[in-house]
Amino acid sequence: MSILLRTRRWSGLLSFLLLTAATTVAQSTAGFGDWQLQLPNNRARALADAGGRIYVATKDAFFFYDKALNTTQLLSRRDGLHDVGVNTVAYDALTRQTLVVYRNGNLDVLREDGSIRNVTDILRKQLTGAKSIRHIFFHNRLAYLSSNFGLVVLDMTKLEVRDNYGNIGPNGSAVRVNSTTVLRDTLYAATSYGLMRAKLTDNLVDYRRWTTDQLAGTFDPFLTLATQGGKVYAGVNGGELLVFGGSKNGWRPLPNTRINQFRQLTPSAAGLLIATNEQVAVLKNGVITGLTTLAQTPDPQAALQDKEGVFYVADFQKGLVKLTAGQPVESFVTNAPDSARAFSVLADARTNTVDVFSGGYFDRYLQQEYYGGFYEYKDGRWTNFTGTNYPTLTQYPNIKDLARGTRTPDGTLYIATYGDGLLQWQGPGKFKNFTQGTPGVQLLSAATDNNPAYTRITDLAADAGGNVWMVNRHGKAGISGLVLYSPGADVWRRSAYFPGAQNLDRLALDDNGYIWASQARLDGSGMICYDDKTKTARQFAAGGDGLPSGEIYDVVKDRKGDIWVGTTKGVALFSDPSQAFLPGNPGNFQTPFVQRGITTGFAALRDEVVHAIAVDGGNRKWFGTDRGLWLFDEDAHEALFHFTTDNSPLPTNNIVDIDINNRTGEVFVVTTGGVITYRGSATVTEGEVSCAKVSPNPVRTDFDGQVGISGVANNGFVKITDVTGKLVYQTRASGGTITWGLTDYNGRKVQSGVYLVMSSDADGKNSCISKVAVVAK
Repeated sequence: MSILLRTRRWSGLLSFLLLTAATTVAQSTAGFGDWQLQLPNNRARALADAGGRIYVATKDAFFFYDKALNTTQLLSRRDGLHDVGVNTVAYDALTRQTLVVYRNGNLDVLREDGSIRNVTDILRKQLTGAKSIRHIFFHNRLAYLSSNFGLVVLDMTKLEVRDNYGNIGPNGSAVRVNSTTVLRDTLYAATSYGLMRAKLTDNLVDYRRWTTDQLAGTFDPFLTLATQGGKVYAGVNGGELLVFGGSKNGWRPLPNTRINQFRQLTPSAAGLLIATNEQVAVLKNGVITGLTTLAQTPDPQAALQDKEGVFYVADFQKGLVKLTAGQPVESFVTNAPDSARAFSVLADARTNTVDVFSGGYFDRYLQQEYYGGFYEYKDGRWTNFTGTNYPTLTQYPNIKDLARGTRTPDGTLYIATYGDGLLQWQGPGKFKNFTQGTPGVQLLSAATDNNPAYTRITDLAADAGGNVWMVNRHGKAGISGLVLYSPGADVWRRSAYFPGAQNLDRLALDDNGYIWASQARLDGSGMICYDDKTKTARQFAAGGDGLPSGEIYDVVKDRKGDIWVGTTKGVALFSDPSQAFLPGNPGNFQTPFVQRGITTGFAALRDEVVHAIAVDGGNRKWFGTDRGLWLFDEDAHEALFHFTTDNSPLPTNNIVDIDINNRTGEVFVVTTGGVITYRGSATVTEGEVSCAKVSPNPVRTDFDGQVGISGVANNGFVKITDVTGKLVYQTRASGGTITWGLTDYNGRKVQSGVYLVMSSDADGKNSCISKVAVVAK
């Protein structure tokens, strides 16, 4: 049994009161050691009224709306949930339980006491195809789950599957069940075969007990059913609303109810709620009246009315919409990335800006053909640069498969796209797009001559002079794919050719001016180090050159100048890259071994697929794998943290990319389930050191988080004393930040009072004194 925690800082509490449907609110910055889900909640699909809360299932997230507080809160595994990807949700008033259905068939039952029970009967069932459950109907403490593999009956008291009616079609054939309802002693089902019914007292496993009143025909028009006022209604897509007139009269259409798409029918005190592709309407006394306008709910999926008479709509564009008589319409939409889909992230401390790119390419370099744009985080807010938000091509070019980015010292963003070349971006309306065929540009198309603009760039990096190196993957032997662009002079140049230069992938620049590029993973050829001054290239293969694998996913330079690579079999580093071309003994890659901790004596992350590497302000290494997120010390000799879905709000253990805003310490983690941030304790202090900043300050004695002390000299010393000078705590900064848990050396909580924070650099210079007030609750 798990417990649904009511209020936790890491759960991503999003509190706001919205006055119009178009209003959004920025997500707040997490405290040190806290997590924050950066998931959009606008694509709402299903609702459940659990009394004080409205639970909302969206395409990308799951959250609840607290009626009393008028707030919303995202929910994750850390809140006690057992999975990700909620497909639908419903509330059983008899057992006072909320049933959460995930896309893989897993079930969670949220109970009134806050506990959560996981039901894995369907998840564990061996089935071909997806286990898609699209509708839940409760009757007499039973949940009828409509699915693509039939009808599943869940006992809400015993929390176990009671029955499964899958082969109820003609001659026992399988049918897909779209929705169900009950009127008195009869169960009605909208299926792929048609509108069917059977007595609840019969053996419903026997297909001969089922009666088909309306055949589906050549397509599947029956998707939703509901019981209202002693009558059963069915929506016919492309047709009318039907009402069942008994076994003799069958189903008859209601006049003037022709609708293109019936999304959901829901009984309510106001009448039968009808969610269509155009609006939400109410059927009462045979008359349909519009409840919402297209502007209020442009893409409604479901609707309900609570006991207070308030209407709630799940809209696929505007999220949760609340309609209260006599009050403005409210839309609860968080400020977040446009989609949970993401390929890479770029965090730039100089501009304090983070960009997430949604496109990229498949693992074996196939095109994705995705036009999702990119999402930019700055000053606590996300701005989504997409074709939907910026439909005019003079503002945003709406190009495909945006893969990775870099920023030059002047702040200009350059974006590598896998199929539309290089995008130079300075804001809406201030951009240039470079492909093969652009005058003076040294880029080649990967396609035949009938599509010269099909230009694929996998990675890019800017040097200190503002020049941009990029990998132009074109596949043409004898022509290098390593290209340099100098924006100041507007000059393009291609590097000298070396074997494999036409099929490179990742890229990093070292402090010597060398370019470190991985070769495409198709043949596992390893790494290339290229010296542009001497036009010399050196290849590193798996095995003899120290690489644990020739298939490379990431290449980065750390704060000491060493080169780290993530491979399909762990990590490796090349220390002191200046030796790469030394004659005689030029050095090779090395595999770091864990010297402290439970895995002592083994290679760090051996046999792990390491998709991403990031370096924080303390030169510690963050690794993204298929088994979660790892933090190691700077030499990868000790694993400091291993975050997974079991001990953190990570939406999934599959980490795609990582980057760190070293100004704030925020770690941006891209997963296959969306973006999440972790407030790390390592920053970089730029420029002249000033007195340390303490946050939060003042702080209560019962505070259970971490007090952050930032802005100290990089890797400097920090001592904390009381006002009498008695030493309470001391440590060394990771970069320019330390954290303090309000404890002394013995782990005891400190008393209320004023404490002095004395910091200095590693040489004992540049010292200053700050204060933190600890107050009793």
